[in-house]
Amino acid sequence: MRFLQLFIVLSLITSFSLPMASNDSDTESADVTDWKVLQDVKMIEKDNLYMPDFGADIKALDGKVISLKGYMMPLEQAKQQKNFILSANPIASCFFCETGGAESMVEIQAKKAVTFSYNPIVITGKLELLEDDPMGMFYRLVNAEAK
Repeated sequence: MRFLQLFIVLSLITSFSLPMASNDSDTESADVTDWKVLQDVKMIEKDNLYMPDFGADIKALDGKVISLKGYMMPLEQAKQQKNFILSANPIASCFFCETGGAESMVEIQAKKAVTFSYNPIVITGKLELLEDDPMGMFYRLVNAEAK
């Protein structure tokens, strides 16, 4: 059901002509994890299902607090979001529209609501690796906060 909600919200968002977000220098930080680290995953078949097989580099970050810079993809039509998707790509370049896959998105469960923005944001939280998420997500940041 959540996957259907995500698909509908993303379809609505991408159906509009959105301005491309700029790279704001005030969100730059040396301690921000590069999205390339999240690409240390491949898909394997297990019990007639495809599941992520995480590499050693990303397994080392499981349960650790990390920061990611990305673009908000809301799961609800609200200005404030506590649960949303952070994408390596701007909304107008969603993962199923262009390059990227599940490794280019992270589910965010924020401590307190974050105001929606088209500009990139930095989010810090504890990384969880998801092996059998019903939405098909590979990663989640919990107790997350916008910086």
